[in-house]
Amino acid sequence: MRVGRKASMLAALASVMTFATTAWSHHGGAIEWGEEARGPITGIATEFAFRFPHVQVLMDVVDANGTMAQWTLVTRWTPTILRSHGWNRDSITPGDTVTATYLPHVSSPTVGSIVSIEVNGEPLEVDFSG
Repeated sequence: MRVGRKASMLAALASVMTFATTAWSHHGGAIEWGEEARGPITGIATEFAFRFPHVQVLMDVVDANGTMAQWTLVTRWTPTILRSHGWNRDSITPGDTVTATYLPHVSSPTVGSIVSIEVNGEPLEVDFSG
């Protein structure tokens, strides 16, 4: 009986550790994103990926030198959470003007995590903390 209980405890611990490692690697936070918001940047939406695990906005942004670069902005939240706050698959469509502030990706200069976003001058809610 005692061996069975120990085996069960070890199996449960292994399950928890496996899940925790997976969650930590996906949600590393400071490992992936800088701490200080940048922007705003404005561009033209080329794609809106309203899918798991995190919604993405792809957009063409022209810098001060006139050079165009494709940016990818991601939300902190899943589509399920965003949907409960009014977002849907048509919240952003190709051709929309998108303005956003973002946390920069630590190694990809044209990737950011959305802090605030406006589409055609209208804000979309992204801060659900309070």
